[in-house]
Formats: sequence, structure tokens, C-alpha cells
Amino acid sequence: MRATILMYHMIDTPVTPAEVRFCRTRENFRKDMQLIREAGYHVISLKTLLTAIKNNTHIPDNAIVITFDDGLACNYENALPILQEFGYSASFFVVTSKISGFNDFSWDYGFSCRRMLSTSEIIAMAQAGMDIGSHTVNHVILGKAKTQIAIHEIRDSKAMLEDALGHEIPHFAYPFGSWNPTVRDVVMTAGYTGACSTMPWPNRPDTDPYLLRRSEIKGQDAPWQFRLKLHFATNTMPPITEMRQLTRKFLEKTGVISLRKF
Repeated sequence: MRATILMYHMIDTPVTPAEVRFCRTRENFRKDMQLIREAGYHVISLKTLLTAIKNNTHIPDNAIVITFDDGLACNYENALPILQEFGYSASFFVVTSKISGFNDFSWDYGFSCRRMLSTSEIIAMAQAGMDIGSHTVNHVILGKAKTQIAIHEIRDSKAMLEDALGHEIPHFAYPFGSWNPTVRDVVMTAGYTGACSTMPWPNRPDTDPYLLRRSEIKGQDAPWQFRLKLHFATNTMPPITEMRQLTRKFLEKTGVISLRKF
């Protein structure tokens, strides 16, 4: 078993320099989904991956899970229609105190003012087959937070989403990828079945379900970079001195192209 989890944030046009990394345009996101299909990858749900890890059951080695952090309204407006176009499911991790509000937790980092998902949009996404997960109440850095604050952020966000949707919320994602052993244990005891980190590399049968690995898809990633991230599940591309050899091995293995000279 080998599965890559992709991490997106915004599907929109960047407004500020800080947003360039985190904004994938609609056009590029559609190209990503098309590349997934053309390359023969299988999009599965986060629940399917976690069940396979728990029971050591088989899933295709070319399995892909699609996730989105923060819960911005552009996920509903721009990402959802494209996912539905391709018949793909995804997990959306929501900052619960910002539902129907704005992304003020990111303004200090140079982001523009953006609308967050409303309760009705979250319900509509869940009804469309999307997985809704927690991203804490206030998007705090859990690894640096006091234990009682972490407990509140992790447990109360779960309860808020369950009240809104009327069903269990089993999945969590650490804001900023920040965690420590205490935080991990709080997530587990709060009743989540799994949690996503921001650490790269593929997920395998021995992966900690509360520290799932993800590959960050950046706004400026070119199609060839996206293809390599699908395969290697990395966050950053290797130094240019290594890229030629890695690309050649990847292209030869996948049969994307046959090169005698590279």
C-alpha cells in the first residue's frame, strides 16, 4: 500500500504576494485533476485510506487523497464544481470560529481579506459527498499552545461541526502542521480516527494515522512539478543538480515519455 495525500488551500487567483504559494487558479486545479486521471491515479477518500492503514488492507499503490485546509469560500465556489466534474471526493478541514466569517487569522501573514465557508455551504458540500474535517476553532499553533487551549481547540471544533452537520466528524488537520506528542494524543482521545500533518512522503501501512503525510501543492507548481509530487509525495522539489536524474527515472518508470537523451 502506498498513498499520496495532496494538500491545497485556495482555488482562486492570488491578490497579494503572500498568497501566490497558497492560491492555485481554477485553470491549474482543473489541469491537476486531468493529470490525475490521465496518469491512471485512483482518487480515494481519507476514510478509505485510514481503514486500509488500520486493517492493513489493500488499496492501489497509485492512490491519491485530495485535501483542503482552512475552509475558505473559494473551496465551495471554485474547487467543488471541478471535483464534481471529475467525480472526485475530497476532505475539507474547517476553522470553525470563522464559519460565515473571514480569514482574519491569516491577515498578519500578508493575506487579503477573504470570505470563509458558510454553514449552508459546508452542509451542501457534505451532501455532495465531500468529507468535512476539523482545523481547530481558531487556527492556532497547537505545538506551542497550552494543553487546555489545545484541548479546547481540538474538541470544541469537532463538536461545532457535528452540531452543524448532524453526523460524526472523524478527521482533523493540524494548523501550520504544528503538533507535539501531547497534541497528537488529545486528537486521538477526542474521538478522531485520523489526522493530517504537513510532513511529506507517501503513506504506508506503518504510517501513524494521527500523523498522515501530505504533499503541498503550491500555486506556482508547473504541470511537471505536479506530476513529480504525485509520484514522490514531496513538498519541495529537489535541487536542480538532482532533478534531471529524478525526472528521467520517473518518466521512464511511468512511461510518460521515452527519452534516449536527457
